[in-house]
Amino acid sequence: MSQSTAVRIDYKNKVRRRENRLYKRIRVPLTYIYKNRQNAQQIEILLSRKHGIQLVRANPINSKVLVVYDEWIMDEDSIINLLKRIVEELKLKKDKFNRKSTDNYNEEVALAIAPEFQDDEDDKHRWYAMDMKNIKILLKTDYERGISDKSAKSRLRSYGFNVISEKKKESLFKRFISDLNDTSVKLLLGVGTISFFLGQIIDGAVIFGMVFLETLIGMAHQNKAEKSIGSLKNMIVHRASVIRNGSEMQVETKKLVPGDIICLEAGDKVPADARIIKCNFLRVNEASLTGESAAISKGIGICEKNTELGSRNNMLYMGTNIVSGNAVAVIVETGMKTEIGNIAAMLQSIGIDESPMQIKMKNFTRKLTKICIIVCIGASAMGLLLGRSLAQILNLSVSLAVGALPESLPALVTIAMGLSVQRLSIKNTVVRKMNAVEALGSANVICCDKTGTLTLNEMTIKKMYCDKALYKMTGIGYEPKGEIELLEGEPNKNVSRDELLRAGILCSNTKLVQRDNQWQVQGDPTEGALLTAAEKCNIKEEIVKSEFERIREIPFDSCRRYMTVVVKNKSQIKAYCKGAFSKIMDKCSMIYEDGEMRLFTKADREKLSSIQKDMTGEGLRVLSFAYKNLKSERDDINGNFTFMGLVAMEDSPRLEVKNSIEKCHKAGIKVVMITGDNKDTASSIGEQLGLLNGGLVITGNELEDMSDKELDSKVGNIEIFARTSPEQKFRIVKSFKRCGYVVAMTGDGVNDAPAIKEANIGIAMGNNGSDVAKDVADITLIDDNFSSIVRAIEEGRAVSNNVRNTTRYLLAGSVGELIAIGVCSFTGGILPLIAIQVLWTNIVSESILGVSLAIEAATGEEMKCPPAKKSTELIDRNLSSKIIKRGMGIGVTSVALFKGYNMLGLGVQKARTMAFSNLILTQVVNVYDCKNNKKITDNIYMTYATASSVALLGAIIYVPFFASIFKTVPLGIVDAGILATSVSASRI
Repeated sequence: MSQSTAVRIDYKNKVRRRENRLYKRIRVPLTYIYKNRQNAQQIEILLSRKHGIQLVRANPINSKVLVVYDEWIMDEDSIINLLKRIVEELKLKKDKFNRKSTDNYNEEVALAIAPEFQDDEDDKHRWYAMDMKNIKILLKTDYERGISDKSAKSRLRSYGFNVISEKKKESLFKRFISDLNDTSVKLLLGVGTISFFLGQIIDGAVIFGMVFLETLIGMAHQNKAEKSIGSLKNMIVHRASVIRNGSEMQVETKKLVPGDIICLEAGDKVPADARIIKCNFLRVNEASLTGESAAISKGIGICEKNTELGSRNNMLYMGTNIVSGNAVAVIVETGMKTEIGNIAAMLQSIGIDESPMQIKMKNFTRKLTKICIIVCIGASAMGLLLGRSLAQILNLSVSLAVGALPESLPALVTIAMGLSVQRLSIKNTVVRKMNAVEALGSANVICCDKTGTLTLNEMTIKKMYCDKALYKMTGIGYEPKGEIELLEGEPNKNVSRDELLRAGILCSNTKLVQRDNQWQVQGDPTEGALLTAAEKCNIKEEIVKSEFERIREIPFDSCRRYMTVVVKNKSQIKAYCKGAFSKIMDKCSMIYEDGEMRLFTKADREKLSSIQKDMTGEGLRVLSFAYKNLKSERDDINGNFTFMGLVAMEDSPRLEVKNSIEKCHKAGIKVVMITGDNKDTASSIGEQLGLLNGGLVITGNELEDMSDKELDSKVGNIEIFARTSPEQKFRIVKSFKRCGYVVAMTGDGVNDAPAIKEANIGIAMGNNGSDVAKDVADITLIDDNFSSIVRAIEEGRAVSNNVRNTTRYLLAGSVGELIAIGVCSFTGGILPLIAIQVLWTNIVSESILGVSLAIEAATGEEMKCPPAKKSTELIDRNLSSKIIKRGMGIGVTSVALFKGYNMLGLGVQKARTMAFSNLILTQVVNVYDCKNNKKITDNIYMTYATASSVALLGAIIYVPFFASIFKTVPLGIVDAGILATSVSASRI
């Protein structure tokens, strides 16, 4: 049976089921199917699957398509547009599939060629691309009267409350227990319990205290990460103006449903996602979603199917703010189905990743724990073979476990990171999660936004063209410092240039003010740039505005794309127009050149179009100006204007960022720009900053067409992502992580929150950042400056080095203690150290000296080498050999002293005093060997720590009170000489 026959049978069945419904028909001419039965069958198959289409017959002979449709669901315009889209998709994708004969062509091939038309749900949620009639039918609403209370209650049961929901949280007790479920933690708890059992109360209490402290810190970090959903909830207003039953009323926001008609004014917050029905001069700040701070003008025109989120000018989104104008809109999505809801869902689905150092520490402690368990089991077995008692075996096992595990290491790591946090706070960087400092040191990709991070977020006029003269303007930001340079044209055209800048002042509702030695704009950034340019040419805003009285204003509108003001002074009335190049050109019939007006010719238009394209090609935003002399205030201002000129501006790059990016590249760190701006603007800024070096520039639409596999294969070569949505930013970060990168992600808006949370290191902007972004971020930049990230990375690398050095130092001591305790125990049965001496060595002496390594400042060489690989072990082979070599030196010399003094009959106490002193003094020497910077004078704390350790050792040996506690005896000059020789020998 042919496809056409199947469609007809399906149509007859539908008619039988719905005999009371009348259908309309339309015949659409379509050259695509002319004399091509295969194409005709494709059209029949794909179009018949759309909801509301009852019959499709495509005739390849007369090239017409007969469509029978349900008038309550579809209309003629929708069918014609749908056919156009199907044909476009078929033409684009047909080459991907093998050509099949007409007889063998089937439904599967047709659907594979145009998968977009398989599922009505895909198009159903593209509210911005739908006709208002269709939306009205789908939502079963009335744009004038709204829905009824009865319908609202029914829909509320179907759709649920208009709220941002969140997952049920685990209880604090469950979190605490789960955090204790770690092998090394269990071992420490076991050692602590045995210590209590053996009466070693101090040892047990210290071990338990350190375990519980680390667990509580981890719980606090996890709790901070869960605040983001609460901040999203704060973006929802409590009540909204709604039309129901034909009357306007106030309704709780959570009870809004799809189909509700809402009324919004300037200052309101949008309560749900809605399609605009009508509006007047409506401008909306969507920075929370798109990241762009400038207010967006809205309208009612239909958008294309693939329009990016930031360009959907007929939509309003939950949590955004109405800046000016008013609107009536129909709610299309509520709760978790809104754009904010999608972001909330993504945030809830993202787990908390461990930092590279946490992973390395966990792997390291797991290995160390296994070694410790094996050593303890081996020692216990040996003890049993030697006939030792259970108490002796347990005491030996505890001594070995305490000696092998560097208990002070977690505390020293925390101190190292804590001090780095303090240092960074002075450098405009607030660290909320200490592990992020170290993680930054491992970062090899920085994904950053353009606006405000790489740039100043301050528009600056760069070029001007008027009266056959092209000018370049220097300076950055809103500070009125800079010079005007003539690039081409005659130098005597300053009158035309100044008149153009006056027009910019008169077409402005913005103020340029100076506060705390900083120039700021109160109003639109674009208009602020015009005022700054005028100030640079010594044209004062106050004087110009005092000379002209504003009579009328037609504000900027997204449909018109220009604004007009009518002003007058004592002698004349003028209308000035500012806006998009194409719109201003359409209004002009004259051009001002050589001091007079003349006819605006085709050649003039072509020349100006070429200049405008050159400016936009440089990533500049171009505005055009025109004026018209009026005889009266009521004269027509819709046409016959005189073209004045062009101004081109940009959000200037930060001066210090270029050097910072260069430093990143030298340090093996890839910098990637992810922005909502267009491709040309992003590329221009990237080239200026040295960020774009032959890599790829990908747009959001291009990214949408890539599979995850395709993206992963290209992501290493992509340097700029332009016109991206929140979901795409999130996807980009995941791709980098899948490819093994350690990713730092910066952002400021709600739209950045999922990507910030997914990244290994999330960085939020302090000045312009939303609460949601700050809550999910690990680090907040107070000055919103990319260079602060580079300083933080340098600090992070220094912390990583300090942790490695501290671990090397502590493990060398632990290996030395293991050798000393193990050898002496099995060769003579007498331990070289008693419990309090081991505890003092590990907790006090090693900690005091270890802190001096943990707090070492950066050497300045950190950014001259690539970041450590994620797969690199905390203790690699090179470092392991150094630890074992030094540990053997410490252990062997301690055993030699203990055994030697025992063999000479000098007593166990003196032998233990020598071994105890040797352990501490060898670690004093070892701490200097583990330093990054070998200059002794650069770390004053290390000098104090060394002196303190030696002084405390002297007190333990020579002060009777302490000597009685530690069971030590005084040493003589000969003993001191032997110790000095032993310490020197331990370094061999």
